[in-house]
Amino acid sequence: MMQKKDDAMILSEAIRLVGEGLEVTFPVNGRSMRPFIEGGRDSVVLVRPENVNVMDVVLAKTDDGRYVIHRVMEMAGDRVTLMGDGNLQGREHTECKQIYAKVTYVVHPNGYKRSLYTPFIQFVQKMWVSLLPLRRYLLKLYRVYIRIRNF
Repeated sequence: MMQKKDDAMILSEAIRLVGEGLEVTFPVNGRSMRPFIEGGRDSVVLVRPENVNVMDVVLAKTDDGRYVIHRVMEMAGDRVTLMGDGNLQGREHTECKQIYAKVTYVVHPNGYKRSLYTPFIQFVQKMWVSLLPLRRYLLKLYRVYIRIRNF
């Protein structure tokens, strides 16, 4: 198991490489981006965060010092509001300069790369965001589906 110090070193190296204009494939942990990104299974492709817009998925350092890969929900001047797709409530806040990468693809264990920017995926993501009041139930169904599929 990787220690926190190792995690920080790997993350800082990924941020450095992205800052130099390289594309970096980075494994993700956690469940905050379910159902679009499955932590512990999927990786994401990170690129330099040019032209970040509402609905983009980004790697950012929040005001409380945590690094997250979450969706941009709102932009107002320098301030950015983020929220994970798998979160039921709670949003993070950051500044534009604290966005270190933009996620362009989700990479599944079999190597398949799924773009986050096809018209269909963008439509589905917008629908998901609009269904925030129902997420509790939809995520419960998703967890049941995952358990059945892995049975």
